[in-house]
Amino acid sequence: MLTPEGADDAEIIVRPRTGGGFQVEFPSSTGVRITTADTEQEALALARSLGPDMQVRFLPAADGVVR
Repeated sequence: MLTPEGADDAEIIVRPRTGGGFQVEFPSSTGVRITTADTEQEALALARSLGPDMQVRFLPAADGVVR
């Protein structure tokens, strides 16, 4: 799932999930993959480990819910 903000292959997106926790969207050779984490800190650490040289963007929930 690419973000409406136009994420590209040099970015990893972190955003809250409606049901709790956070999702991490990252590029792969087959497109964009999504994984989840329980806390914001875990999500950001995961994003850094997936792409140490990539830009990490924190965005609002995909469904527009503000937490």
